Amino acid sequence: MKSTVILFSVLFLVSVLCFPLQAAEKAKPAESRVIQGEFLVLFPERQAVLAFEGKERAAATSVMLDMQAEYLKVRYGVSVENTFSAISETTGKGMFFVTCEKAKEIAEYQEKLLEEMRADPLIEAVSPNEVRKMISVPVKPQ
Repeated sequence: MKSTVILFSVLFLVSVLCFPLQAAEKAKPAESRVIQGEFLVLFPERQAVLAFEGKERAAATSVMLDMQAEYLKVRYGVSVENTFSAISETTGKGMFFVTCEKAKEIAEYQEKLLEEMRADPLIEAVSPNEVRKMISVPVKPQ
């Protein structure tokens, strides 16, 4: 949990520190690449989790994440690689990084799996894992 908080803190600081640089540079469109067979899944907010505080909320979040991870494994046959427990504990929304071996090999299966998960009323959002690379060039002085 500490590593997740540290990771998001570092990402936040990097984005804040890089923002002034982006304003001084002319940005090109971001290059992105979808990683086949990898997905980010978000479940809707659970008020029952948010009703607790402290250790009780951490325990309720853990139970919620375990149940949602099992649902993803059984319903869609994906492997849960990571849960974002700090985000889940704060927002009451289960958040997962999942992989699917079959989707890694067959692009059509990836699209079908995405459509099925997006249509699931128990899932708020799902997206393929995407690597984005920002490219910018300095603005020439006039």
